[in-house]
Amino acid sequence: MNPEATLYVMNHISWFDIPALASQQPLHFLSKAEVKSWPLIGWFTQRAGTLFIQRGATGAAENSLNEITQCLKDGGSVVVFPEGTTTDGSNLRNFHGRLLQAAINAQVKLQPVALRYPYKESINPHVPYIDEMTFMDSVMGLTKSRPLKVELHFLEPIDTHLHETAVITNKQLALQAKQAIASKLNLDR
Repeated sequence: MNPEATLYVMNHISWFDIPALASQQPLHFLSKAEVKSWPLIGWFTQRAGTLFIQRGATGAAENSLNEITQCLKDGGSVVVFPEGTTTDGSNLRNFHGRLLQAAINAQVKLQPVALRYPYKESINPHVPYIDEMTFMDSVMGLTKSRPLKVELHFLEPIDTHLHETAVITNKQLALQAKQAIASKLNLDR
């Protein structure tokens, strides 16, 4: 983990990814706005300094980009899930680069984090929060997972301000982060 302001990007499998990563250091997370209305979780996320995005709303990405940039400039570290949704952990979706522009704007490093929930010889089938699953279904699934193991791999940080002559784009950042995470998790890129 980086002691200075950093933009963390991680593959996304479950709501449980958030407390797993937050257990390592204080972080701000970007979450879909719907989470605010979830019983107990909504209250907790607001108290924890979560940044919210109203997906699909006009100007939502730009507003979130500005909030993330400001948080980074103020010395905070922020986590985004560039896939924009959860997966079952067996693959990676496209990494969207728009919000990664915040690292460039704030001139901070981008820290890829590869997340895995190992289980026997495979990926834990009880952890993913996908499809039409309810939050309570997810909680019950987690209680079935014995033991519940989490692997967080902090990969080589990506410098967002290379040299005066070389400019890195948010699309390049997204591709580099996805490739690093896919390589660590032995997933197709």
